[in-house]
Amino acid sequence: MPNPFRYGQVATGEFFTDRAAETERLVAEAIAGQNTVIISPRRYGKTSVALHARERLQHKKVLVAYADLFRATSKPRLIDELGTALYRGLASPLDRARLAAVDLFRVLPLQPKISLGKDGTPSVEFSPLALAQDQDRAIEHLLMIPEQFAQERKRRVVIMLDEFQEIVTLDAALPAVLRSVIQTQKQVSYVFLGSRRHLLTQVFTARNEPLYRSARPLPLGPIPAADFRRYIRSRFESTDVLIEDQAIDRVLEITGGHPHDTQELCHFAWDAASGAGVVATTELVDRALRQVVEAEDARYTTLWDSMTRPQRSLLLALSREPGKGQYSESFRQRHQLGSVGTVQKSLRALLERDVVEGSSVHGYRVPDVFLREWIEVNIDAL
Repeated sequence: MPNPFRYGQVATGEFFTDRAAETERLVAEAIAGQNTVIISPRRYGKTSVALHARERLQHKKVLVAYADLFRATSKPRLIDELGTALYRGLASPLDRARLAAVDLFRVLPLQPKISLGKDGTPSVEFSPLALAQDQDRAIEHLLMIPEQFAQERKRRVVIMLDEFQEIVTLDAALPAVLRSVIQTQKQVSYVFLGSRRHLLTQVFTARNEPLYRSARPLPLGPIPAADFRRYIRSRFESTDVLIEDQAIDRVLEITGGHPHDTQELCHFAWDAASGAGVVATTELVDRALRQVVEAEDARYTTLWDSMTRPQRSLLLALSREPGKGQYSESFRQRHQLGSVGTVQKSLRALLERDVVEGSSVHGYRVPDVFLREWIEVNIDAL
């Protein structure tokens, strides 16, 4: 019997948990022409929400182009990824069958090559451009296509750019190019999301950034306990495995409603209960927590080894004592952190890597519950 809980990949279909309000807002704002940036801690289900909204939008006859820019490690790769997304999202299956969708790229100074993957999914690859200015011009032309297409077809178009930080880090000038194009578009809405929360927050909220206030933030927080309780119970019961109410409460006490971490802990708890043919109890959940930490040991060890000593010291301090006042003399002495400058440098590095989250107003914390547990077991216990 397959495990009813999924983690480590995009949650879709029956594995998608709640987020009804966020999905509804994203759909409504996209239809209204509002650009949106989904900002949340890591593994909070940004991509799952975007893809769920894409399904809703497509049911409403909105054309949606979704681009995962994780592989856009160069401008030629970015051009190919954008072209593929536009071809898949804007060209109808009938257009593809007739190969008329090549007309979609008629404004570009390069020829597209369209191929089909093993699953029949089309991909676009353009002839390479050697000169940087030609690559920039091609990217700008690609970004103009959605508005032209929307006006010709009289359809609303939504462009979803996942792992958007790749554009930001690829060339510091690209955000300004993007803004110059999208600010004139009337029939196209953009959804930006990515895995580096600190960077995205800066790009869209810092006054000196080209994309400042060009998209409305859509924050994703923990899933409400009441919604998660129903989901956890129903997933267990769908496989004829029972879980006590106290065990569900213990899961949510540990994870705080974090979507990915709750799925992962429930995955291990279900495995243990199903394998032993027993009801899932609080003791079994605690045992599952230890198993999760053991399973994640290699990843956390690699992370720990990649940090400087001051960064490790600050991570330990925030794991033990989250909140404000990290620069105070008492906090620094209590955790042996060194000077204010050292703390500032370490905090900046941890924020950029999303190991730590927060602000000077709301305080700082280590959001990964399993990392905090790993620290307690492997570092604090030494």
